[in-house]
Amino acid sequence: MPNVLVLEQIELAELAQSVDEDRVAADPFKLPAALRTLLNTRLADLQAKDAVTLLTEGGRATAAANVRAALDQLTVLLRDGYNFINGIGSFSISQADRLGVFTAYGWESGLIGEFTDARVEALANQAITATPSIPTPAHAYPAALLTLITAQLAIVNANQPIATGGTAQAATAARDLALDLLQTANDRVRYWYCQASDDEDQTPELAKIGRQPRRASGDAQSQPLPSTTGTATFDAAALTLTIPALPDHATSLRAFRKPAGGVGQLAGTSTTNVVSVVAAGPLTPGVTYELWLVGHNSQGDGPESNHITHMVT
Repeated sequence: MPNVLVLEQIELAELAQSVDEDRVAADPFKLPAALRTLLNTRLADLQAKDAVTLLTEGGRATAAANVRAALDQLTVLLRDGYNFINGIGSFSISQADRLGVFTAYGWESGLIGEFTDARVEALANQAITATPSIPTPAHAYPAALLTLITAQLAIVNANQPIATGGTAQAATAARDLALDLLQTANDRVRYWYCQASDDEDQTPELAKIGRQPRRASGDAQSQPLPSTTGTATFDAAALTLTIPALPDHATSLRAFRKPAGGVGQLAGTSTTNVVSVVAAGPLTPGVTYELWLVGHNSQGDGPESNHITHMVT
C-alpha cells in the first residue's frame, strides 16, 4: 500500500489522542479507557512496523545497487578471461584445445556472446568450477583473475536475497496488517463520537479529530479550510519544517517534498507546529528537494507555505 495511507492514518490517530487529552472525564466524547488503549497500542505498532519497512526498503535498494555493480564488474572480468584464452599464442595451444578450454569455461563454440545478468552469474560460477579441471594450468584463468571473480560473485550471492525484496516484502506485509488494524481503531473512534450525542454523525466534534460531519442537504460547510501558514523554516539537522503556530481552522500540519524533476508527495504529518519531512522515507543523497507546509482539516488542505529548497549531501 502507498505510504501516504500510513501517514494519513497516523495523522488521524495522533489527532484523536491530542483532542482526547484535553477532554475531562465527564465529557461524553472522552474515549473510554479500553478504546484509548487500543488506539495507543495500534498507533505505536504501526509506527514501529512502518519504520522497519522503511529500513528494509532502504536495505533492498542498497543491495540491488551492490548486485548491479558486482554484475557489471563481473562482466569486465569475464571478458578479460575470454580475452586471456583467446590471446594464448598458437605455439602454446592447438585450436582444438583452445575450443575445449572455451567450452569448459562456458564460452560455447568459442564465441563471447551476450552478457545477460543470468549468463554473467553462470559464467562466473563456471569459472570457479572449471579452473581446477583445465588440463594445462597455463591455459586456465590466472589466479589473480579468479580471485577477483570469486570476490564479485560473493557480493552477488550475499546481496541477491535482499535485493529481490524477500525481507522487505515480509516487513511490508506486517506493516500493512498494522495499518488495517489502526484504520479499524480510527473508525471505532469515529463511531464513538457519532453515538456520544443526539447529533450522531452531524456532530461538529468530528471535525476536531479530522473527520467531516455529515451535512444536511443545503447546509453550509461547518468548517472552513485552514488559513495561510506563517513563514516556514527548515532545520537541516533534524529534517523538520516549523511554523510559529498551526494556521486558523487547521487540526494538523502536513509537510510535502518534491524532488527536482519529480512530483510533490506527502512527507510527514503533525498535530504540532513542527513536522518531519522524512516520515515517508529518507531523502536521496545528491537530490535537491522543494519543501513546504499546509494546514489540514476534515475539509482538506489550506494554502501552501513558502517553499524551501534543500540539497541533500
